[in-house]
Amino acid sequence: MQIAIFVDAGYLYAQGSGLIAGQKQERTAINLSVADVLKKLTEKAKEVAPGVRLLRAYWYDGLPRRGYPTDDHIAVAQAPDTKLRLGTINSEGKQKGVDSLIVTDLIDLARNQAISDALILSGDEDIRIGVQIAQTFGVRIHLLGIKPARGSQSLELMQEADTCHEWTQEVIDNFMTVLDARKNYTRPEQTQETVRRPTTISNTRSISERNPDALDSNDFEALIVEESGKFIKQYDASQLKDFVEFLSRDQNKIPPEIDRPMLAIVRNRLGRDLDYEQRARYREIFADQLRAAVAS
Repeated sequence: MQIAIFVDAGYLYAQGSGLIAGQKQERTAINLSVADVLKKLTEKAKEVAPGVRLLRAYWYDGLPRRGYPTDDHIAVAQAPDTKLRLGTINSEGKQKGVDSLIVTDLIDLARNQAISDALILSGDEDIRIGVQIAQTFGVRIHLLGIKPARGSQSLELMQEADTCHEWTQEVIDNFMTVLDARKNYTRPEQTQETVRRPTTISNTRSISERNPDALDSNDFEALIVEESGKFIKQYDASQLKDFVEFLSRDQNKIPPEIDRPMLAIVRNRLGRDLDYEQRARYREIFADQLRAAVAS
């Protein structure tokens, strides 16, 4: 007997951020710990189907129009016992094809008798047909919602499920934060002074009021220097030293507890996700800034 987990990421981001901040937030304002949410989902799967082996978690999301997976997508794809499934996002910012992927996988797993139970984090009525068909093959459906579940999930979908469950803010706080709702970082007022980078940047004027879409490579680097300089100021010398030691022993990787919120700040400033090369450059500059702060 096996259970599979099905995650509608659009529902998770929208309802989770709405519960934290009072209204749904843009992805650029949301910081999600993929490892922690998968851990909570696995714990829930064990709770709803005790003694049943976990097959894997299936994570469904829309691929941005630019065609590059996000950092969260990459983290999901690299997580153990997890399969990433990507639909698309249309010009209105809505997911397309995600529900059909959930329905197809659910029916195929049920038909092939690969699962006895399914834990589904979603609220969309469009997956109800998949639930109904899976149940004809003997699969028990456990529907997981985010408070208030009755306000965020289809009533018809809830009626079809064998069991219904709800995550409260206490659970969501374990793996999700919203930039404007974070208590550990208050963004300083913008100034006309640009924080200087350890290495030379040819264009050092402030980029605070520029159009993000018009930034060239020097402007982008100056933006990273400016924001990382502000961000670093919230930590004391001992904490910064620990971060730099982490860099030294872990192949120059940024500690995740500061990498995720800093990356979210940059995405928020740009109004979009960074591509692969920009993420790599951002991390190089951020590492330089950390080292410079410790050395000063």
